Amino acid sequence: MKRTISHALLIAILLDVATACAPTLGQLYKPVDVVPRDKAIVYIYRTSGMGAAVFYDVKANGRVVTTLYSGTYYPYITDPGEIEFSAKTEASDSATIDAKAGQAYYLKGTVGIGFIIGHPHLTVVSAEEAEKEIVECKLLPEPKE
Repeated sequence: MKRTISHALLIAILLDVATACAPTLGQLYKPVDVVPRDKAIVYIYRTSGMGAAVFYDVKANGRVVTTLYSGTYYPYITDPGEIEFSAKTEASDSATIDAKAGQAYYLKGTVGIGFIIGHPHLTVVSAEEAEKEIVECKLLPEPKE
């Protein structure tokens, strides 16, 4: 009985710590209305599910763009060109997009099983796939510089 209570208490503390680190989230997914014609947009998102307590920074060409939490998305407006997105916990992953002006792209983040902490995975997905999944995601705030 004591062991069960101890495990429940530990889980409650870990969940409390994880949610305390999460930002205040915005509205559910809504496409950006106006993207400058000379820019591209990459919707970086992660559905709710496995590894919900794990979060990680997503970088574009080495610069942090956002911190990705379970059930969130971030619309990244960028100059055209090749962009390497990367993420790291105890392991790392990356995906590259050759962004064209006026185009929209979708980068899906997930978490896989890790030794100590979940491993991030980044995958470029089609608009058709992303639009089915991203609708339940909430907008992340602008990153602090």
